[in-house]
Amino acid sequence: MEDIEAMNRRYRNVFGSSEGRSVLGNILTVCHFGETLDPENPVQVAEYNVGLAIAFRSGALNLILPQLGMTEEK
Repeated sequence: MEDIEAMNRRYRNVFGSSEGRSVLGNILTVCHFGETLDPENPVQVAEYNVGLAIAFRSGALNLILPQLGMTEEK
């Protein structure tokens, strides 16, 4: 299995460009990011989770997570 950090770097490279940020914004919109979810709707929750995973791997949450005290300890 490939190194997680190497894959995260690929996500950052892809979504770090101007076009990539535009695509990431579209993905997050489609995946209900920033919306109130219906916890009884498993499809909506699954879409949100996928969007959140992509946002995390792309580094889009790097400024937010430390402010929330959600940093990885090494």
